[in-house]
Amino acid sequence: MSVLIGIDGSIASRAALDWGVARARAARTGITLRYVVDDEWGAVGASARAELRRNAEVLVQHELELAREGAGSSPVTAQISVGPPMLTLAAEARDHELVVIGTHKVGVFHGLALGARGLQLAAMSPVPVAVVPVSSGGRRHGVAVGIGGEAGEDAAVRAAVDEANRSGEPLVLVQSSTSSVLAGAHAISRARALAETLAPAAGVTEQRSSAAAGEALAIMSGQSVLTVVGRPTHPGAHGFRPLGRVTSELLLNLRGPVLVVPFPALPTTESPERTTEPERSAET
Repeated sequence: MSVLIGIDGSIASRAALDWGVARARAARTGITLRYVVDDEWGAVGASARAELRRNAEVLVQHELELAREGAGSSPVTAQISVGPPMLTLAAEARDHELVVIGTHKVGVFHGLALGARGLQLAAMSPVPVAVVPVSSGGRRHGVAVGIGGEAGEDAAVRAAVDEANRSGEPLVLVQSSTSSVLAGAHAISRARALAETLAPAAGVTEQRSSAAAGEALAIMSGQSVLTVVGRPTHPGAHGFRPLGRVTSELLLNLRGPVLVVPFPALPTTESPERTTEPERSAET
């Protein structure tokens, strides 16, 4: 399995390339670059389409050379497709362990980014999606994972531990204090027990925020090496899978790399009082 990186020649694309190549090198896995020529160009004439194709080939060759410079022993390939970019990447993702895209959207709440492509891809991809912002500088520490008490959330914790071990960073369990105190305490204890069983090399810490869950994770994304959030999916679902409020708010307001991990939605046996905000479709 390899890491799939969406490229288009933009600054955001380069952020995804740099992050994805470093991640693949650390994981000792292959890299596939995918340039998708938007099929809205199908309305233009044959000569214009041929020119677009030639431009795409030049761009892809340049990005391929850059990726190989930083990939170490990880093999790198590149491909060109024609179609809706996010739909195409989501369809291709099933053959990879992770798909990575860049974003220009780095903002604060109620500010930027309606229609951000990260939301579109995260709502369709059957595998984890990493969304990497253009500007994510500054000193960062830890791999943060949101804990909401959702049944099946263990997948996000496991993914976060894996990423923490790859980066040599501690795992930070993040929970909003807006959840029920009793159920919230149970969820964080359960997540910590699982994380400690998986033994992250740099240890486990907890952080409880007074902010709503999406905002708390967005704030953490400005401090963390990576912020991980789980996304419930439903068996047999195909195509678009609605994002919940927490994931949507995080992706709309991220300030550093974010990993969205899909997991099967399971019947909960916890307290009937909800510990996370209700799922709803993202407005894009």
